[in-house]
Amino acid sequence: MKLKSVVARAVVLTVAATASGCSWVSPSVDSQYVALVKAQAVGGCGKIGETTSKTLSKIVVVGRSEDKQANELITLAKNQAAVMGGDTIVAKGQLTDGEQQFHVYDCH
Repeated sequence: MKLKSVVARAVVLTVAATASGCSWVSPSVDSQYVALVKAQAVGGCGKIGETTSKTLSKIVVVGRSEDKQANELITLAKNQAAVMGGDTIVAKGQLTDGEQQFHVYDCH
């Protein structure tokens, strides 16, 4: 009985560790035209709005790398900016617990 429990936990942890390295976010076709820039670069742009991107910071008990989370959040923000009619995003604040806000601009 205990052996089954140990094996089951090992399987769950292995799956979680493997999945924590995966990315489930795909860029939309239109998001390729959305740029991530610093705030100084949007002086002549019109602000459309804001979007909040969310992703998993942990899978089961295994933490995900901040780089992986950041890349997913940027992809999600670009996807949403494209839907909103924007072509530029600027990060607003820091990534916290798998969440980050972005300003969306139209710079054309």
